[in-house]
Amino acid sequence: MQILRIKSNKLPYAGALLFAAVQILFRVPISRLLDTTVVKPLFSVFEPGILVDCTLIFLLLSTVIWITKERYLRFLVLIALYGLILYGLQRTNEYWSFIRMASLPQLAYWDLVAIASILPLPLYPLLNRKANDVQPDLGLQGFIEDNSVVSYEDDHFNRKAAASEIARLIQSTNNQKSFAIGILGEYGSGKTSFLKLIDLGLDHKQILRINFDPWSAGNPEMIRREFFDLLASDIASMDSKISSLIYSYGRKLASFDTRSLSFMNWFGFLHNPHSTQNSGEYQQINKMLRATGRKIVITIDDLDRLYPDEIMEVLKLIRNTADFSNVFYLVGYDKMYVQNAIQTLSDAARQDYLDKIFQLEIPLPKREGGDLINALQEHLKTTISTAHYEVFQNTLIPTGFHNKYQKAYSRVLRQGRDVIRFINGFKIIYRLIGEEVDFESLLVLELIKFRFPTIYELIYSHSDHFLYENPIRSTHEQYFLPYMEKSEGFNNDISVFKTYIEKLEWLKPEDVGLLNNLFLTLFKGSLHNSPKPKNSISYPLYFDIYFRYRLSQTDISDKDFKAALASDNMYEYMVYCASNNLHKELLVRLMQEDISKDQYHFEKIVTCIFTFGRTFIEKEGFMRFDYDALINKIYNYDNAITNKLYKKDISSYTRFIKRIFDTASPPYLLENELIYHLKKKGEGFVLTIPEMVTYQLSFFTRYAESGHGLDKDALWIFWGARESYREPAIESDGYYEQWRFEPLLVPKMKAYLNSKDPKEFLKFSIQHDRWTRPGAFIHKQVLEIFDTPSEYRKLVSENPALNADIKREYLELFDKCLAKDFKGYVEMEFKTELKKLE
Repeated sequence: MQILRIKSNKLPYAGALLFAAVQILFRVPISRLLDTTVVKPLFSVFEPGILVDCTLIFLLLSTVIWITKERYLRFLVLIALYGLILYGLQRTNEYWSFIRMASLPQLAYWDLVAIASILPLPLYPLLNRKANDVQPDLGLQGFIEDNSVVSYEDDHFNRKAAASEIARLIQSTNNQKSFAIGILGEYGSGKTSFLKLIDLGLDHKQILRINFDPWSAGNPEMIRREFFDLLASDIASMDSKISSLIYSYGRKLASFDTRSLSFMNWFGFLHNPHSTQNSGEYQQINKMLRATGRKIVITIDDLDRLYPDEIMEVLKLIRNTADFSNVFYLVGYDKMYVQNAIQTLSDAARQDYLDKIFQLEIPLPKREGGDLINALQEHLKTTISTAHYEVFQNTLIPTGFHNKYQKAYSRVLRQGRDVIRFINGFKIIYRLIGEEVDFESLLVLELIKFRFPTIYELIYSHSDHFLYENPIRSTHEQYFLPYMEKSEGFNNDISVFKTYIEKLEWLKPEDVGLLNNLFLTLFKGSLHNSPKPKNSISYPLYFDIYFRYRLSQTDISDKDFKAALASDNMYEYMVYCASNNLHKELLVRLMQEDISKDQYHFEKIVTCIFTFGRTFIEKEGFMRFDYDALINKIYNYDNAITNKLYKKDISSYTRFIKRIFDTASPPYLLENELIYHLKKKGEGFVLTIPEMVTYQLSFFTRYAESGHGLDKDALWIFWGARESYREPAIESDGYYEQWRFEPLLVPKMKAYLNSKDPKEFLKFSIQHDRWTRPGAFIHKQVLEIFDTPSEYRKLVSENPALNADIKREYLELFDKCLAKDFKGYVEMEFKTELKKLE
């Protein structure tokens, strides 16, 4: 595959050679073809001039800049290569007469082709400096292989010095018997790499190196045969006679072992180590090897991959059957695993059995505290964007990986192999949703998944046990907070999550602490401070995406949202969301956006909320809009907005708010209802209450007189243009909250009730009894519009636009209410459109 990839990368350059060859071989036919199809139709009447020169240079420069910014460097190199070939061959072609430029007679217009071909190369670093510095080519990154070191440059854990010293001592030791060295380390700790480092320190001309992999043999019976076959094969290059003896000796031993492989025979070699060494062939092999004066270093890695009986067979080779002069064994294993494997074969096996096999056991040199973090940094740098890498460097490293006593994320990654495995898994998730979610949340969650996959699943499946949504007063402000509970003996509360996982029998106390810190980092909002990244896992809008690894049809893309916001394409994006039933999600995301950055961003987001709010109301109804949330964004509490964003220029902010209301579009429901809520807060907004009432009057008048009459939306505007007031309570010192229609709009409504169909007004005026049906009464606020009830009755009875059945039924209700002095419900069975509104 590697060869094929290299060849495919060279294909464009091979094509360039072929292109040049075709140009040379078929110079005349190609020239005639170009002459017929391009030159004569376009340039036969071409007239040089200064204006032509400037226009052509401008077009070429624009094209060059566009290509340079949009294409990769390799593509630009190919353009230059093919362009220069075409230019050079045609420029030296006697078939053509090239037209000279008017402004630069030294150059022909055809020379501009060569300049345009080459120009992208010097421009590329200038135009793409930011992109090159900020964004690695993430699309070409594949999985990382868990390979051992092949050179000292790969020694990320600085173990070269210890390995070199072991290699030096091996070369200086004159051993009469085999010398076995055990390299001890846990799985994935780097034993294989350390063995390779020792190998790099050996003099390869003086030492025969042999790598034996017993785990590839398949069963204990084959281990000995394959070992001696390999030994004989490799020694053949040194001495063919020794090779033949070893081959014969190994076959005899293998034949013997197929007849006797009992446990007692395996352990018998420890008590009688000279059983095979007394044979003539063994003595002869040993003598000949000693005579060569050349050392043989046999590396046996991953002893802890084997089954117990296979481990015993390898130990038997080292201690007995292959205990030759000038031979060194370098064996990598996890001592605890090998010791336990021996004890599974016999309860009588002692802890010092391995001491009989290995003359020296060397624990793997410990890495420095930051080695794993450095390796993680190195791999992440080519995996994630530069913006995310800065978050990793400036936030996660100091607070999470270097915080020994609190978060200590580094304890998730225990070995060098863990880093490779984590990065390979993280690559998949990052490519899928890395630009859709908060990077810090994603990395922390993936650390949990890597080390504790069961807990990862628990966080998702039992999230309602550990998390609750706070606060519930406003949709856009909802975010998850961890349930906390009082803890005896501690000043601080502890999470329910920690209490829950403490009860799991398989988690160590230190793992519980680590998991709790990771969990609290994921959901780190508080009652008074929401998490800053609005696409963090704390927000319900994005929570599922972290576990699903993709956007569903009901998810809004944070990446697309930010791109539309940055490129001034928000209108098109709002249309897209509205047409794809994502209007609720988009409005929540707009409400969540931080608008405290600068004046431009503030005005842009507020304008978008107003613009898209009208679409939201059209789909969901104006009662579902979160007016309090919008007020919190635009209300100038303690002059916070004007001081920070408008340089204390309140008039400038007032002009912006007025522009918002001035550009409102029918049916004005959003703006009208917002003013109602603003009026309830009292004075303090940048618009005075009279100014806001004037807007409500304008909305009502403009809508009613634009052909809509007194339809439902017109009535909602009128109903929303009301004012609240307090009425003293007779029986106490308190008061009652009351409301009335805005007096400024009342004359307009009375006029419209005379000239337009008042059906919707009559329907709005009726309060139906929800419990004791049939029952209804007429709102007292409606009667308060008129000087007397009879004035209102006369207006209804004499309105020519009103349907006769509706008029009759409403007057019947009116008369029943009048008989009770408009106090309480009256029984009324409606049969017309006046029946209860659904």
